[in-house]
Amino acid sequence: MGDLRKKALPRGHPALTYLMGTLAVLTCPCHLPILIVLLSGTAAGVFLQKNLLVAVLVLLPIFLVTALSTWRLLDKKDEERR
Repeated sequence: MGDLRKKALPRGHPALTYLMGTLAVLTCPCHLPILIVLLSGTAAGVFLQKNLLVAVLVLLPIFLVTALSTWRLLDKKDEERR
């Protein structure tokens, strides 16, 4: 089990920071209207439009986790520079 943790991406890896930041931006509830417009005419757009409350309740925890993770990753890089 310990070997798996060592093989995973290091905590301050730039790819992980970008991935978490991108997920935070895409799942941000304030971007939901933009997603609805961009996905209009698709099944995903119709689902978001008809089930807005469900979408917010699902995306909000994902956003909070990814935003906090990104913040911590960026904070760790700042500490390494000092």
